[in-house]
Amino acid sequence: MNHPAKLACIAALAMLSACAGAPPVRYFTLDDGRPPLSRSSTTPGIAVIRAQLPDLIDRSRLVLRTEGNHLTLSDQYRWAEPLRREIPRLIAKDLGELLDSSRVAALPAEDAGFAVDFKLALDFQQFDAVVGQGVDVDVLWRIEHRSGKSIVGRSSFRQPLSGAANDIPTVVSAQRQALRRVATEIAKDIAALTQS
Repeated sequence: MNHPAKLACIAALAMLSACAGAPPVRYFTLDDGRPPLSRSSTTPGIAVIRAQLPDLIDRSRLVLRTEGNHLTLSDQYRWAEPLRREIPRLIAKDLGELLDSSRVAALPAEDAGFAVDFKLALDFQQFDAVVGQGVDVDVLWRIEHRSGKSIVGRSSFRQPLSGAANDIPTVVSAQRQALRRVATEIAKDIAALTQS
């Protein structure tokens, strides 16, 4: 075998052995699989119309902040769907439970199929998984009542980790808990608007 052919064979074997040793890709969702609670009320009607996220975060690979401005994009851990689509559904699910309403959905108000009392728009400034610490959340939200009255609010906090600091499922769980916390803050304002 001539020298170039040997080099080509060695390179091919090296690539095959590298591929064989690569860990499998694991896909995650923020939905923790909790079954939806039955709701007894049909009010209020809420359409979660959108969730804007920075492009840095809304990508298929999990983004981890390690320190300062250093980020790691994981090749092994990926989101099963874009966060900008999953987050509105989860916020809608949480709001439905918190406000005991069966008329909460993540879709444009005109497509809801029920009378919409409130439209909710979310604009995430930050949703960073910080390795070993927790999830930094900063989200601006706007609730618009059908009367035209609106409230602008902000949820900003760090959601601590509740398990092994560098375990990816623990980080994803903290992100889900953070979304539930945001929904709780929004639900309080919607309840106040409903009673006023």
